[in-house]
Order: sequence, then C-alpha cells, then structure tokens
Amino acid sequence: MERGIIITPNYRMLDGGGLQLAGGVEAVNLRKYLLFWDKIDYPVNNMIHVGGGPDIEFLIQEGIATSTEVRFQRMEAHENGLLFIASQMVAFEQNNKVKDKEWSIAQPTQRLIVPQEYSKRQGCLEFELYDAVQIPAAVVPLPEVVEFKMRRNAELLALRDSMDSIVDQIMSSQDIPKRKNKALNKLHRDLNDFNRVMKETKFQRVKRSLTSVATDPWFGVAGAGALIKDYLPENYQPYVQGLNVAALGTCALKFAYQELSVGKSIPDEFRHFAYLSAMRSELL
Repeated sequence: MERGIIITPNYRMLDGGGLQLAGGVEAVNLRKYLLFWDKIDYPVNNMIHVGGGPDIEFLIQEGIATSTEVRFQRMEAHENGLLFIASQMVAFEQNNKVKDKEWSIAQPTQRLIVPQEYSKRQGCLEFELYDAVQIPAAVVPLPEVVEFKMRRNAELLALRDSMDSIVDQIMSSQDIPKRKNKALNKLHRDLNDFNRVMKETKFQRVKRSLTSVATDPWFGVAGAGALIKDYLPENYQPYVQGLNVAALGTCALKFAYQELSVGKSIPDEFRHFAYLSAMRSELL
C-alpha cells in the first residue's frame, strides 16, 4: 500500500499560544517527506493562500505531489493562526476515504496541534529517532533528490518500514523494549545503510530527528488518568536508548506514551497518524 503525507506551510509556535506563519514548506523537511513517503499533499484553502512555491509545483508536475483545495464557509478571528492546520485535517479526512493509500500528517514542530473541531483525545505512542537521519540540505536541487529516491528506494523503504514495524510491535505486545531485540537490531542496520547511502551522494546534508505519533486503541478512553506518568505500568514507562550510527555522533531512540489530541476521524485500527520534525540544521 502506498503511503502519503499531508504537509503544511512552515510555522512556529508563539510563547503565548497560537502560531506564526514562517513562509512556505521548509525546504529540508520537504526533502525528508520526499525521501520517506510515496505521495505528498500540500493543501490550500480559499481564505488565506500560501503557495507551495517552485518545489511543490515541480513535485506536482512529476506526479509525486497534489494540492487538495479546501473551502471554508467562514473564519473566526481566533481561527486565523490555525487555518493551515484545519486545512490539513480536512485533507486528512478526505484522503483517507481512498482505500489503496494510507495517509498521515506532518507538522514542522515537536508538538502536535489538531484544532478542537477536528480532534479527539487519544493515548499515543511517540517514537523519536533523535539526530539519527541525514537529509539533503536546502541547497540540493529537488530534481537530484527525486533521482536519488528512484535509484535507492529500497534503502528508503527499508528504514521507513523498520520504524513502522517497531511501533506495530510495541502496540501488539503492549511493551516498550528495554533491550536490543530483532526489530531494534534491524532498525539499527537500516539506519546505517541509509546514512551510508546518503553519504555516498556527496550531497550537502543536515542531521534531523523524526518523531512518529501513533494512536493506540488500548489507550483509547480519554479522561481515565491512565496516561499520567506516575500511573503508567512499567512496560509503558518512557525509555531512551543510545544508538551508534556511523559518522553521526550521538543519536538515540526515544519512546514515550501520553494522551494527545488526534484526528477524530481516525478509525480504531489506525496507528501511524503524525510525524513531527525538530528544526535542527547541523551540517555534515
């Protein structure tokens, strides 16, 4: 099954709450989405238009990206900052009606935001690869990244599938691994293979983290207090494990359970809901 990612313009979170738009899609994040997902959707709306720019237009021409048009009847003043997130959620609900693709959302911060009218409270597993992935820098032309993706898609799919497999294994066993196991060993190998291939490209690269947010039906009832850290069973306690990834220095896996607002249209069996990005720019 093809995997799609629904993205937003770049923004930053304000200290007092709310969001501030910071231009179109952040270039390094776009290159990351291109590497790890089959399809990209950059929704636009009829209230405030922020174009995707030449990179999104190029990906649309290549058949890799689309741009769902979202129409709102009205917009309240307090909704202005969340309009792009609302557009993302409308596109998420529409896209997941298609049965031959599985869509997730991506947001350019470390905190997941879902507007109240599109959300429900749900227990979630957060799984982070901290500083463990090399991504082409913004100066690398997008056609070169597309060509690389076509040549080395096997390594890209292997790493994405390893990440998803660990999440699936934790949810099926209801146990966060506290030691090396087959799934973690495979992820380690796939990370090394991916980063080796990225190094061979001679692209200018940056280190990035990637956080996966997966909904867990076992923690589906909100308000029960089950996700307060002090009351989590031992097998769901937060956990960090160091990684030795060639040429990247300190890297880590991080697991944590918490209750978050997620899309209310997620079916009970859906798991891989969102991917979050830390804005680091350390050159390699």
